[in-house]
This record gives sequence, structure tokens and C-alpha cells, in this order.
Amino acid sequence: MSKAEKNRIFLVGPMGAGKSSIGKSLALLTQKPFIDVDEEIVRTTLKSIPEIFEESGESGFRKVETEVLKKCLKYEAVIATGGGIVGSEENRQILKDNGFVVYLYADVDTQYLRTMNDSNRPMINVADPKARLNEIFSKRKPLYEEVQDCLVDTNTHTIKECVEQIKAEIRK
Repeated sequence: MSKAEKNRIFLVGPMGAGKSSIGKSLALLTQKPFIDVDEEIVRTTLKSIPEIFEESGESGFRKVETEVLKKCLKYEAVIATGGGIVGSEENRQILKDNGFVVYLYADVDTQYLRTMNDSNRPMINVADPKARLNEIFSKRKPLYEEVQDCLVDTNTHTIKECVEQIKAEIRK
């Protein structure tokens, strides 16, 4: 991977893996801007993610997500993506071709503990959120693995430890 490609760092992984928290710390450490794709979607559409899902469904949300991802390519930044961004073959290709991709791994129990009180996650606003998380993760895990340049386990490591691990991987 060329040095230029390592100047843009994409964080992928399931909801609750720590993409936003780790991304903000990594951006500070690397002195790069931090972009959260979900926040950019809200800023661009002037709607919350649950509103977009309600009005346009998941497919409408995913179209906006891809457009926002493409706009992020203007920047050499740390970019936290949404958990489902890997569902699109186009998005996976964009990630692989345009930056260093870090897969932040969290098992379903950890995902559940970190997201159970967050009402801004329409994908798990169901009767059995843990079962839904398991279903989503089983579909997406191979896709995260497909795009990754490195994997960081966020289950048992602190934000600081995760950031240090990513920094070491980028230097290789």
C-alpha cells in the first residue's frame, strides 16, 4: 500500500465497535480531520437516521450513504463509517481502493451492551435487538474481513490501546 493510501483511514465494523470513539482519538493522534459518515448523512439531509429509514427505507439510506462516502474521498482524514456500509459492493471497492481500512471487531454481546440504550439505531429497533445484532453481524462479518487491511479487537482493549495498535499497523 502506498503512503498516500495510508493518509486516509477508514474504520469499519459493527455498531458498537467504537468507530466514532476510536476515530476521534486516532484523528487527534495522527493530526488528521475526523469524519463520521453517519453525522455527515444527518448534516447533508437535515434528517436523523431514523427519519431517513422511516421515509426512504434502508435502501434510500444506503444510497445517501454511498454519496456521502464518495464526498469523503476529498479529504485525507480518519473516516468512521456506518456498520452497514460494507453491504454494497461499490462501497467495498471504494474503501479498498482509497485508504487504509481498519476493521474494529466487537462480538455480539459487546455490541449489545454498547448499543442497548441508543434509540438512534433503527436496524435494532426490534423486539429482540440481540438476535437482530447476531443476524446482522453474521451477514456483515465476512464483508468486514474482505475489506480490512488490519483487524483491531475492541472487546477487551481500551480506546488508547486500539489507537496505538492502529498507529503501529499504519507504520508497517
